[in-house]
Amino acid sequence: MPNRIVTRTPERRVPNQRGLQTRQKLLDATIELLATRPYRDIKVMDIARAVGTSPATFYQYFTDIEGVVLEASRLLVKETNAALAGFEDGAWSSDGLPGAARLVDAVLDGWSGHLPVMRVLTAVAAERDPRFVKAYFAATRPLVRALTAAAPSGEGKELVHALVSGLTAATGHENAGSVQGLTKRQRRRGLARLVHAAVTTTGA
Repeated sequence: MPNRIVTRTPERRVPNQRGLQTRQKLLDATIELLATRPYRDIKVMDIARAVGTSPATFYQYFTDIEGVVLEASRLLVKETNAALAGFEDGAWSSDGLPGAARLVDAVLDGWSGHLPVMRVLTAVAAERDPRFVKAYFAATRPLVRALTAAAPSGEGKELVHALVSGLTAATGHENAGSVQGLTKRQRRRGLARLVHAAVTTTGA
């Protein structure tokens, strides 16, 4: 279950303790539904029913389902920043493939813990919804910094963009036992090799 994220209601009120509990239940129920159903198939009524309350109560705390996802993304961003804080100076790349493997593990361990949220952020950001674009960049910024610090001079942007896109796509397969005959460990090892090769290239 996600840690509590305390914020204001759409009317800018700070909920009392009971209100915070209700709000958190709505957030948790939304994430649980996102784990089993397509994002656009979920309705406010579904969330309210899962919590045992009414749609009117939902709207006391969130303006829409997108607002719930964006609120949940705040915890994703916070945890990603913490998980990658030790990688942002680029020193991990001096350890070769093991360093790249540690980075890949840190990224995917963190993002896979928020898989429903990360999946929706990625999909809706691709549709250019500005709210989700902003949240997506906030979630991936620690990885961008870690890769940029290690990338060869003059090649940072194109390499980083490709690697971030690859890692966000790979996150969607984290809960799969096998993808094209590859285990999760094998998939991560392949990503680590890709990252290592990218940051040690001498240019084309």
